[in-house]
Order: sequence, then C-alpha cells, then structure tokens
Amino acid sequence: MVLVRGILVAFVVAVVAVATYVVFAPIPEDVDSPWMLKLISPLMTNGHYVGMFLPCGLVDWLDERFRANARASEPGVPYRDAVFDRVQVRIFAAEPAEGKTDKRPAIVFYHGGGFVSGHIDVYHPLTAMLARELNAVVVSVNYLLAPKYPFPAAIDDSTAAIVWFLKHLGDFNVDPARVAIMGDSAGGNLAAAAAQRLTFDPEYRDLPRLKLQVLIYPCLQAFDFHTPSYQQNGDYNTLIVNRRFAVTAWNKYLRGNKGDVTEAMLINNHTSAAAKSSPLVQKCLSRDLIPDEFKRPDYRAPSNDFGDDALYEEIKDVLLDPDYAPLMREDLRGLPEAYILTAEYDVLRDDGIMYAKRLEKAGVPVTWKHYKTGFHALFGNLIPSEVGKQGDKDFLQFALKKL
Repeated sequence: MVLVRGILVAFVVAVVAVATYVVFAPIPEDVDSPWMLKLISPLMTNGHYVGMFLPCGLVDWLDERFRANARASEPGVPYRDAVFDRVQVRIFAAEPAEGKTDKRPAIVFYHGGGFVSGHIDVYHPLTAMLARELNAVVVSVNYLLAPKYPFPAAIDDSTAAIVWFLKHLGDFNVDPARVAIMGDSAGGNLAAAAAQRLTFDPEYRDLPRLKLQVLIYPCLQAFDFHTPSYQQNGDYNTLIVNRRFAVTAWNKYLRGNKGDVTEAMLINNHTSAAAKSSPLVQKCLSRDLIPDEFKRPDYRAPSNDFGDDALYEEIKDVLLDPDYAPLMREDLRGLPEAYILTAEYDVLRDDGIMYAKRLEKAGVPVTWKHYKTGFHALFGNLIPSEVGKQGDKDFLQFALKKL
C-alpha cells in the first residue's frame, strides 16, 4: 500500500510539473502550434531520462508498440527490409497503376535524430507517404549511430547504401536520370555529404548522377554555434532543438564516448582565434551569406579573438572535413540541384541558408523554402501543424515536377 501511494504521489507530482512547464515555459509568440511544441519538446529531448525510471521490460514494450504503430500507419504502401552492402534499409514501392511498366523515380532517404537516435521505423509514415504521393521507389537507410559508432560511421554507411542502390537501379525499375538523395536534420547532413562524395570522388564518377538533393533543415557545420539562428533560438527548451542539444549531438558524432567537449563548443571555444579568422572559415561560414532580415536587433557577431589552440589541433581534421560538415567544402561547383527547407524558429536555420546561398554562388540551381512560423521537425507530420502541412505540400508539388 505504501509503495502504491508513493507511485501515485510521484505520478501526480510529474503531471503537475509537466502542466506547469507547458503553461509557463517561454516560446516565440508567432511560432506555429506552440502548445504542441511545449508538450512534445521535453519528451523528445529528455525522453531517455523518463526511461531511466521505468522497468526495462516496459520501455522495450512501449518502444515496440510505437514502432509497430508507425509501420502500420501506411498500409497501402508495400515495403520490405533488405541489406545494401552491409547497411540495413527499407524499400518502399507503391504498386504501379494497372498496365504501367514505366521506370520510376527514386529517393534515398536518411532520417534525422542528431546522429545519435532515430530509426527507419520512426520515419516509416513519412517515407511511405513519399513513395505513395510521388509514385517513387523510396529507400530509407538505417545507418549506424553515435556515440557507439562516431564519425565517419554514419556517412560511410550512407554512402555505401546509395552506391549499392545506384549500381542496381535496374533491379527496382528505377530511371537512372531521376534519383534524389534526401534527409532531415542530421539526415540532411548525410544527404549533403553523400552528394558531395558522389560528385567529387573519382571512385564514383561512373555511377548515375543524382538528379536532386533535398535537405530538410540540415545541420551542416559544427564550427560556429553562435550564428544568428543559434542566438535567436538556442536558449529555448520548447523548440525541439536548442543549442545544448545540438552541441551534444555534434560532440557525440565527433568523439563518441572519448572525451566530452560540449562545454567548449557551447561558447565556440573548441576552435582557435586563427581558425576563426582564416580565409576558409570566412568564405564557408561568412555571416554576409545570411540576409539582414534574419539578424535580430539584439544579434551580436561573435568575437574571433579567442579559442583553445590545443583542443582545436586535436579535432580540426574532423571539424573541417566536408564529410562531417558539408558547409566546410570550399568549392561547391558541380553539385546536383538542391531543394533546401529552413524554419525561422530553428537553431539550424542559418546552416541551410548559408548552404543555399553558397550553392547559388557556385552555379547550382537552388529552391530555398523558408517558413516564417516554422520549427524544427515540421516536415512529414512528425509534429502536426499547419506550417508542416504547407511544407509537405510545397515539397510534393516541387518533386512531382522535378522527378
């Protein structure tokens, strides 16, 4: 009886705490679906803490129930799991109209999750929807996750999967001239990095050329965590991703469990003064790439006259590697056409803006869609909202014309 009473008290306290948080936690005034964000953000960013207080068997059961419900959400789209050159994938292919045998477009999709979470089951509704609405073959890639498998495990898996697919398009009745690569958040990073590898690595020059790269609020650099969007949105705990969450994810992808540099990254002390002022950084991450309308009146350009030289020497080879941070590639000429989605209330907004502007300067066709009331995770109905519905609609209209 005492135990039951204790559990009930703990439950009531938890409910009161969540209710208080939802009511009083600050959030931008004009962001879409603020109450939904207030409710979901702490669960998405702190869900692992909740799991620590539940029996392991219950956590496993809840996880499997969630995944099973996700897999059942699009019953009209056939799918099967497979392995492409060691990498687990899920292949979606809606049944063609009766009598139709035309080759179809394809999308290779990389899920988000900060390099440390996410799964093809979680993204099953989105990838199945893309296959159905675009009459496309969609390959969803289940790459290895940090911290157990730090960089370059994820990009190596991402590359291996799409290379295998490009070599076997005929097996899936796919038109070699209509293949897109796509990802959201960390998956957008992997899509951009894989597109760069396929474009610039001589090893892949005989493969079919990508038609399109689709980058949905991608994270593209881990050098500057005080861009205008990080300054504007980084301290909110109600916008899915804040500065600390993003930095922690980048750190785990960078180093796995071998040393935490999160605190240095949070204040841009993981780089050196010389590196901050270097021609490469001034070109690739120029604040002039970000239109003034995205710099709030209280924005302050970060100082370049400080840093930790020893730490930077230790991590710079990865930090500047385009496989890790695609924005750090100096020459972007020759990359495939890009569709880039950014959201106003997202710390990653400026990564996408800078990449869009640099691609345009390099002569790459770019369609940049920005959502003024948008937030991280708006796409694909991951968090239901009107701006999310518009984001989905805009992309589907674009893809139907391009693919």
